[in-house]
Amino acid sequence: MTSYTLLEFDELQSTSDFLKENHSYFPHMTMIRAGYQTKGRGQFDRVWLSNPGENVLFSILLKNISTNQSHQLKAWIMFGLISYFQTFGITPEFKEPNDLYVGDQKLAGILIESLSLEDMFDVVVVGIGININQSHFPNFPATSLSLLTGQSYDIREIFKELADRFMHTYPNYIK
Repeated sequence: MTSYTLLEFDELQSTSDFLKENHSYFPHMTMIRAGYQTKGRGQFDRVWLSNPGENVLFSILLKNISTNQSHQLKAWIMFGLISYFQTFGITPEFKEPNDLYVGDQKLAGILIESLSLEDMFDVVVVGIGININQSHFPNFPATSLSLLTGQSYDIREIFKELADRFMHTYPNYIK
């Protein structure tokens, strides 16, 4: 299994922005998790709203990834998330560009950003937001693991299981 560095915060503006701004201080495969993001965002700078302490919000820092591996990188994240939800009897659908839906309701969002030099992504930051225990989504068609299963979950335990899954499968996708 691939090893990783983990930092956890009660609150950040954005886990992805934090890694992009500080990437030079951290090694490849650093994960930043926050209990709440004050300026969480998704694709095209859309706002990602999340109740404090109810969802899994994290970003992964990758370094020196070949640009021709961008499809494998996306497949690694999608496979990891979909296979994880399948352990709960849920099979979300991938919706372009980077979201997971159950029916017409969003369950998770992924934001992949990169800084590149020629044929290498010097830095790739993968931001992931997953609705876990949140039950109300004002003005947005969304769902959560809790709403889908009727149970409440330990956010840190869910995150640990996801991180382990990603680290275990990483070598299968990125060489």
